[in-house]
Amino acid sequence: MAIRLAICMGLALGLACPARGNELAADKPGREGSREAVDRSGRELRGQAAIIARKLAGRPMADGGLFDPEASVVASSTLPLGATARVTNLRNGQVAMVRVRDRIPGTDGRILNVSPKVAEFLGVRRGGVFQVVVAPLAVPQSDGSVRLGAGTGLAGRRAYVTGGRNR
Repeated sequence: MAIRLAICMGLALGLACPARGNELAADKPGREGSREAVDRSGRELRGQAAIIARKLAGRPMADGGLFDPEASVVASSTLPLGATARVTNLRNGQVAMVRVRDRIPGTDGRILNVSPKVAEFLGVRRGGVFQVVVAPLAVPQSDGSVRLGAGTGLAGRRAYVTGGRNR
């Protein structure tokens, strides 16, 4: 049975991930299933984020889509593909709602790479690294269910979506 994600706060989808510098990196086989690499707990994360270059538009992402610099999406070092989260810029308190569409290796405290659109929402005007808090909203589990994350205030609970195409 297909489970649909109920938490859809108007997210625009579509991005990639810079694994080295500002290049997009395709997901390596087995990485998504690796227990060390993917955190499905829904706990809040703190660390650094960087901006993905606009010139990488149209490049493939780990989820099979193409990078769109105008989409509200991120590449994560720990969250599973398809997770949604609330990202807060610790410098100015600005917030963006995002969807994880690509993977990055976690290096030197960097936990996210954000699209230029997300950087705009977060009030980041220039490249470089900035401090963020990532509060997951909905985290896909390996069994196909969805766990609510710290960003919902209902952390750890399972989410069930009712209805279907025929309703």
